[in-house]
Amino acid sequence: MNKKSALLTALFVLFAAFAFGGAFDKGGVLGVGGRATGMGDAFGAIADDGSAVYWNAAGLTQLDRSELNLFLGPLLNGKEWYTFLSFGSPFFADTAWQLSVMSLIHGDKNNTKEFTVVGSFASNLNLERTFSVGINVKYLNYNSTASYTTPDGVNLQGIASGLGLDLGVLYQIPLPQLGKKLNFGLFIQDVDTSLYWSGGTSQEQIPTVFKIASAYYLDDNLVFSVDYDFFKDLNISGIPLATPIYDSVNNVTITALTPQEDRVHVGIEGWFFKRHLGLRGGYTAFATMAGEFTGGVSYREDSWEVDYAYIGHAEHLGDSHRLSVILRFGQPKDQTRAVSVVRPPKDLKAYPANTAVNLTWETNEDPNITGYAVYMSKSPGARYIPIAKRIKENYVTIDGLQNGTRYYFVVAGINNTFPSVESSYSNEASAVPAPVVPGTPEVFPISSPKKVESNGAVDIPWGTMPGPRMTGFNIYITDTPGKGYNKVNPAPIKDKHYVVKGLEVGKKYYFVMTSVTNDTPPVESRFSKEFNYISRPENTLPGDTTQPQGNR
Repeated sequence: MNKKSALLTALFVLFAAFAFGGAFDKGGVLGVGGRATGMGDAFGAIADDGSAVYWNAAGLTQLDRSELNLFLGPLLNGKEWYTFLSFGSPFFADTAWQLSVMSLIHGDKNNTKEFTVVGSFASNLNLERTFSVGINVKYLNYNSTASYTTPDGVNLQGIASGLGLDLGVLYQIPLPQLGKKLNFGLFIQDVDTSLYWSGGTSQEQIPTVFKIASAYYLDDNLVFSVDYDFFKDLNISGIPLATPIYDSVNNVTITALTPQEDRVHVGIEGWFFKRHLGLRGGYTAFATMAGEFTGGVSYREDSWEVDYAYIGHAEHLGDSHRLSVILRFGQPKDQTRAVSVVRPPKDLKAYPANTAVNLTWETNEDPNITGYAVYMSKSPGARYIPIAKRIKENYVTIDGLQNGTRYYFVVAGINNTFPSVESSYSNEASAVPAPVVPGTPEVFPISSPKKVESNGAVDIPWGTMPGPRMTGFNIYITDTPGKGYNKVNPAPIKDKHYVVKGLEVGKKYYFVMTSVTNDTPPVESRFSKEFNYISRPENTLPGDTTQPQGNR
């Protein structure tokens, strides 16, 4: 008998010796969801579908719409069947709930069955939806025809029940300059879960699992993840065997399985053909046997998804084939976010700069609006991630970007309720960051032919000459605050002020400035803070224009 066979035999002996004392064990063969199991159970920092209740309940905030999950997994050559059924849904803008039922049917002579009913709630705790928490409240039931008499004469029946609690945290860090984002997860499974057996006063503590997880999204369609679990389950290892096993290969007698208090999971997932086809692989280290490789494939449409997973096992246990089906209902969350409560921002525009993009949009005049949230993606029309906190102005500079890469942006308005509610997205705007080379000024339709008195002018002073590394300044103008800026000077200004002519007399105009370096090619700075002036007849401008005079 080799060492592996000895360990497997010991495992079966344990199952027989503890007919129901090992209820709800965590030996490593369980787990729900075809995607998660196909990734080697490295799903704690991804957790973006209904199976999140098993891996990290905080991930439920990522549900895009109502979702029905069905999972089926045969174990140990069909001697056990593990199933999962759930229905979850987002509500409001930042919260989600789910009701789930997990069952493990043992094919033994005692007709052993394990059921877990889970009620879950998760919520985002910050405006950017990057920090979320989740909780599972569980009812566990174990039913078997087996019985056991304790050394003190108490007769325990194979029926037990109890309540349990899981807690999860998920933190997502946007990385626009490197990839999509970096996720970190913490999940504590069975914080304080006990089973109480019928026919006696015996209590069994379900082992607590501490999961630390991370996931790095290289782009919208490729993610690499690593999970580390720490737990101590004496139902599986560390308990002396009733019948010691002799390992003739290593010439040792096995009296107990060696405790293993941690395990590592590694996974990778990629989506192809417009996210219809998913492929994944992984590695998982079990508590009761050597680690094994996993794999999986998915096919997804807008309203449904099928996931298959393969899990290799040691000899005699049989490889596992897991299957899950996901049905999605209703419109995506982002399309139904309180549109009637908060109007979305309009006329979003993006202006490229060196490793940055300047965004402007039309001010929302709703008195309940308290700010705006900015989202970004590298793909048009989908998979936006939050990149800017609550901002009061209707313009912002997003820096730290990569020159030559096109970025897509949308903006949402935020009201003053508690919790706050976001509008639907604005129109999408895109730009490619690059060093800006001054060129021919754009034609700006300041006034229509029906307007009169177009001999107005504004004298814009700043009081200092360009520095030694600068070639000058550029001035941009608009008649609507925060949007539609156009450059007015044909070449960088090498002076302390500049007179903008040909304006409508008595009309207020809005300006921003940039500085231009003398590099080759020259590099233009980000927009300054917006300022405004009212144009006056050109012949009434003051003679001394070297001192700043504020908004006029």
